Amino acid sequence: MFLQVDQVSISYPRAVAPAVQAVSFALRPGELGALIGPSGSGKTTLLRAIAGLEQAHAGRILLDGQLLDGPGVRIAAEQRRIGMVFQDFALFPHLDIEANIGFGLHGDHRDYGNYGNKQQRRRRVQDMLELVGLDGMQGKFPHQLSGGQQQRVALARALAPQPRLLLLDEPFSSLDVELRERLAEDVRRILKQAGITALMVTHDQMEAFAVGDVVGVMQKSRLEQWDQPYALYHRPATRFVADFIGHGMFVPGALVGAAGDMAMETPLGRLHDVSRIMETLQSSATHGAPFDVLLRSDDIVHDDLSPLKARIVRKSFRGADFLYTLQLDGGLELLSLVPSHHDHAIGESIGIRLDVNHVVAFPRAAG
Repeated sequence: MFLQVDQVSISYPRAVAPAVQAVSFALRPGELGALIGPSGSGKTTLLRAIAGLEQAHAGRILLDGQLLDGPGVRIAAEQRRIGMVFQDFALFPHLDIEANIGFGLHGDHRDYGNYGNKQQRRRRVQDMLELVGLDGMQGKFPHQLSGGQQQRVALARALAPQPRLLLLDEPFSSLDVELRERLAEDVRRILKQAGITALMVTHDQMEAFAVGDVVGVMQKSRLEQWDQPYALYHRPATRFVADFIGHGMFVPGALVGAAGDMAMETPLGRLHDVSRIMETLQSSATHGAPFDVLLRSDDIVHDDLSPLKARIVRKSFRGADFLYTLQLDGGLELLSLVPSHHDHAIGESIGIRLDVNHVVAFPRAAG
């Protein structure tokens, strides 16, 4: 592994609880990771500890086999060769784009890539401009660029000294939604082309999925799951991850059938593929055992021919789709993602059916 975070904990004086508690994960060379979670979950604190801006009070942080932070060892931030992209871009308004990108190639940083003279620095800046798609804009100033272009300049500046690792702290938060989605895809392409290992912090799961090969979900200072985006969505390890990732709601369920042929009974019908649930429990659950079953918006299919009906109580237009909030006769609410040519009115009843490929359920807590 290239980046290793091993049982890292971080505490602040007079704080009631640790900001980061016993977090472990790893990144391979050239792999892109992302950390998501609610505000205050510890993800930015953890990123700052990797950068050397916060101290780990327990555990170890290693980069390419070098111990950066651990018992009796703490490498200074400026000696870690780690690049960082901030959410506010942090560009110098009085410098043109060439000077902004080349800023990190002066002084102590020149040893990173042997950019000791002006010609070498200019060649490196030109390479970075081409990499981020801003060739020809080296003479412009930050205020003359769009938000997306400024973010590309910030990325180019961080990559110019050839850091061993790149950290990105909410890099798209100041941009509008449409631009964030497009830029997230571009950033992934640029980082893959550069072959760099990177870790991003974001509150937006779509950004995390667009950029990250692996994504970690944090809650209350702990890492709930570190996995590929597909696994987070279809095989969440905890109820929090299941609830936090994607659109969905929990409905009551109960195990029915005999051992070896168990199914899950729900208000919308019976689900048969529950083998993974049984494996997760690692014990034989009894007939009738209560569960909370997660049904995502793409598990509920609009079907005019279905005898099962639900009333539309809310709708959100998303361009190609509507996200309908539906209510069954008993008051149970569901979410359904429906193609936008099915434009139904609030209060209207529509036919629905289950189309579940992965049953996600958690034993119902007592009380």
